[in-house]
Amino acid sequence: MSHDFISLALAGGVLVGCSGNSDNAEKKSDSAATEQKAEATDEIKAPESDVAMKYITPADAEANLDSSDYVFIDLRKADDYKAGHIKGAIAADVDACKGGDFQNGVDTMRAALKDATGSESGADKKLVLICYSGKTYAQAGTNVLSVIGANMDNVFTLEGGMKAWTGATEA
Repeated sequence: MSHDFISLALAGGVLVGCSGNSDNAEKKSDSAATEQKAEATDEIKAPESDVAMKYITPADAEANLDSSDYVFIDLRKADDYKAGHIKGAIAADVDACKGGDFQNGVDTMRAALKDATGSESGADKKLVLICYSGKTYAQAGTNVLSVIGANMDNVFTLEGGMKAWTGATEA
């Protein structure tokens, strides 16, 4: 009889121990799922309305082309940048952002600025945004910069975009 009781007690202990591990595994699984949901919601949202753009003339931009205070950011599609861009401009293709994938624009801009300035928000440099005509892509870039912490007093759009640029270019 005491043998049966000991066997029963051991079997019960094993069941309790196993069910405890199962609960812990479920809790860990639930915790991991919660963390993944939190990461997914960490995406930066676009501003509710477009941020006002400030412009710089092609002549003023060209006068500051060699200044270490300025970073020229080409927002056009990567293939267009490769075909020819303003000398010294960095690429930050915001085509996907313009098309609705704002997070892609954020990631692209942060990476480009980090490479160029060491800071994901531009390190208080004057940022000159270059697009096709100074409108749609520049607006997407301005909106992105506004939410990643760029000093918006230092963000300028090249008036007329590449269509208006007559200065030096490189491929």
